[in-house]
Amino acid sequence: MVLRGPFDHVSDDDFARTTIAAAFVHAPHLDPSSTSWLPFHFWILGFAMAVFGRSLDVARAASIAIASLAATLPYLALRLGPAEASRIRALLAVTFAMISPWGLWLGASTVPESFTASFTSAAVVALGGVGKPKGEVCKECKMQVMFALALLAACLSRYEAWPVAAVLAFVLSTRQFRQFRQSKQRAFVLPIVLVAIGPLMWMAWNAYAHGSFVHFFHRVSNYKRAIGEGSTGALTALLFYPRLLVTMRPDVAIASACAMFLLRRAEVRRVWAAPLVCAAASMLFLAYGNVLDGAPAHHPERALVGIVMVLAIFGVDAIGRTFARSTRRVAIVLSTVVAVVALVWLANLRALWGHEIPGTSQQEDRHAQIEAGRRLRAEAIDHIVITPCELEHFALLAAFGAPERALVLPRSHKPVTSDCPQIERR
Repeated sequence: MVLRGPFDHVSDDDFARTTIAAAFVHAPHLDPSSTSWLPFHFWILGFAMAVFGRSLDVARAASIAIASLAATLPYLALRLGPAEASRIRALLAVTFAMISPWGLWLGASTVPESFTASFTSAAVVALGGVGKPKGEVCKECKMQVMFALALLAACLSRYEAWPVAAVLAFVLSTRQFRQFRQSKQRAFVLPIVLVAIGPLMWMAWNAYAHGSFVHFFHRVSNYKRAIGEGSTGALTALLFYPRLLVTMRPDVAIASACAMFLLRRAEVRRVWAAPLVCAAASMLFLAYGNVLDGAPAHHPERALVGIVMVLAIFGVDAIGRTFARSTRRVAIVLSTVVAVVALVWLANLRALWGHEIPGTSQQEDRHAQIEAGRRLRAEAIDHIVITPCELEHFALLAAFGAPERALVLPRSHKPVTSDCPQIERR
């Protein structure tokens, strides 16, 4: 639906990631980008390209398929996890969380934010809450492993999942230790290991390959400062993401703020106390990283999708489970909240047809570069030399599908037009 309109891509990152995945198929490497970008997205995108061909169309189809499959996990987490939500409540919660301008744009792009948010929110819902005692211990262990694996994939895709992993590792460890002390049963540590190992492995790799455990952070902060997007003030930088969340998803802000009052109920606290700490940790991570210029360099809304999903699901679940057992007066109040949130949600969807759709400005239009890349692919050109104006050449390389047959010269820094980049056939 989204791709039938003017939307085509979020930024040049979409095409850069496709190009890196195509290069990964040609020459597999543990760290396909050799930059601050985490590797899991390139692994799965590269696998799809290895099977179906190295093309932009394959990358787009694979990305949409991955995002769509991942979107089922929050629903399963609500149904199978401590929330034990009904089908209708789980469906409403996931729909409310995902159907938004940025949710749909990212889900239709060749970037990892959409499936990462789904994996992260599902793990938070399934592993964070305290469930009612069950006899099927083996089944519960399998569920924990499944969602821990999802969080591992998220941690190897986007950094916003890291503070969530830290909180969940602490929560799971504390619960296992308490259970061991009370019953002397053997601790089940596999989910804890899976939750924690992603960030640890990536930091170890950075220390080995680049000489610093936090090389990825320094690379991002240096880049932001080089392009003039460093923070201008500590307080402004610290409050940037909380303010952005309210403007990006006012419907979620209202729903979650109202649902906070429902934490007085033990049933709501049991399910949602730890997941909300995870969301808060992720927000603090982004805010503090922004102060140090380590947050995303452009389209900062991307980094908030996971937090938004957790808060949206929390709002719907908390209100839904309270509504079923509420008095008439409370039911009237909750019905009013639901009506207001629904209206704000629908109003927020207008951005899908507005003038702020990412990747659609004249400077960001990449249709000419994509068509040029497809022509070169059809002509079976053996080798090309490219002189980019800025970063538009990644669209051409993604459509060309064989980046190893292209030599990219330094950027000219000319204004990006349909004539960029310069191409020399050899």
